[in-house]
Amino acid sequence: MKAKRFTAKNMQQALRMVSDELGPDAVILSNKRVGKGVEVIAALDYQEMANEQQQQEIDRQLALQQELEQAKQSTGKIRQEQPVFDQSNVSTTAALKEALQGIKEGTIAQSAALDAVMLSEEDLQQSISEKAATMSRDEATPFLNQVTAELKDLKNWLVSQQGNAWNPTRPLSWQQAQIWQRCQDLGIDPSWADKLVSALPEDDDDIEKGWAQCLKYIAEDLPLADNNMLQTGGCFAFVGPTGAGKSTTIGKLAAQYVINHGSDNIALITMDNYRIAAHDQLKAFARIMEIPLLVLEPNGDLSAMLDQLSDKKFILIDTAGLAIQDPHFSVQLSMLKGAGNRVKTLLALPLTSQARCLQENYEHFKPAGIDGCIFTKLDECFSLGQAMSIASVTRLPIHMVTDGPHIPDDIHFPNAQKMVRLAEQMARMAQARWQTSEVSSAMNNNFMQHGV
Repeated sequence: MKAKRFTAKNMQQALRMVSDELGPDAVILSNKRVGKGVEVIAALDYQEMANEQQQQEIDRQLALQQELEQAKQSTGKIRQEQPVFDQSNVSTTAALKEALQGIKEGTIAQSAALDAVMLSEEDLQQSISEKAATMSRDEATPFLNQVTAELKDLKNWLVSQQGNAWNPTRPLSWQQAQIWQRCQDLGIDPSWADKLVSALPEDDDDIEKGWAQCLKYIAEDLPLADNNMLQTGGCFAFVGPTGAGKSTTIGKLAAQYVINHGSDNIALITMDNYRIAAHDQLKAFARIMEIPLLVLEPNGDLSAMLDQLSDKKFILIDTAGLAIQDPHFSVQLSMLKGAGNRVKTLLALPLTSQARCLQENYEHFKPAGIDGCIFTKLDECFSLGQAMSIASVTRLPIHMVTDGPHIPDDIHFPNAQKMVRLAEQMARMAQARWQTSEVSSAMNNNFMQHGV
């Protein structure tokens, strides 16, 4: 392979230099801006095959460019009156056509072609505006509309061929790529975002309409628990990292149950024997609500303790938030498994955690046989997408959402539409805060430079 470096004032001139010296079989390996120009590295004996879809699209773009050239030739009189415009217009159009021809032959990388088109478009738009000024209004309007549409199609096609960052084998349309990025702003997991965007029509140019449809898909894909634990009762064990809000959530549920059904049919169990004063909070709850609290000793028999509480309809079990490397974690896990199907395990997902932390928490407690999840600390979080992604991807039903420390008020049953709207509001607020911060930073820099 023969490689050579070229430096020119603009990309059009660089492409002509490559073509003149290395011929039409040259391939652009890289390009970058240097000083007041651009630097291009090209090589020979480098082939890259284009697929059938790319070939068809390139042929269509070349046909459009040929029609544009024919239209310019039919206006020879205008070109004679505007010689400077004609030379620039032919030059920029030829460079654009040359870049496309290089893609067709599989000899110019897509990134370099995209840069060439962007640079050509800027010069071409100026030339087109000058030409439109010499035309009548009736002639100029259709001409500008046609060229603008062609340039838009060309940019959209080149961008779409770059594909999805998480699935390069499936290109996205320009609109789908924009919506995929909005999903990232919401904190949506890339794999879930790809699934959502794939369900949108590719030929829809209305981004706002597509975004509204995507939000609808998000709400429909959220798994919500189909039963009310406060009404149906049952035995529930709460697992999750330390500080996730397990004990506080148990206190809220217990208080809600006592208010609606009395204190005769409810009991609390704690398995947390590994922290100092771990029982104090639950003891205070139990004393105030006048309900029994049982402490399960290490290596105790949870199933036997449940037999002692067979007359209770609603049993809430608190666990220790142990790390996976803690030797007591496997002991606690085996105690939960020993109870069998009598206990439903719910994972407490603190909304203040990062996406990676939530994923690791799920994998950490997955051996316990997780039956659902509870979103905690909604009042302290700034993004909902991460937790919603965990629930959707793992298909964990969302049972409750807590949004404050107050007992028994700050706990609610989930509403998918409300959560999605709140997630979008959080994303918009975060964007507004960053924009305000950037403006403030720029103003401060300006003041410092001028000694204010």
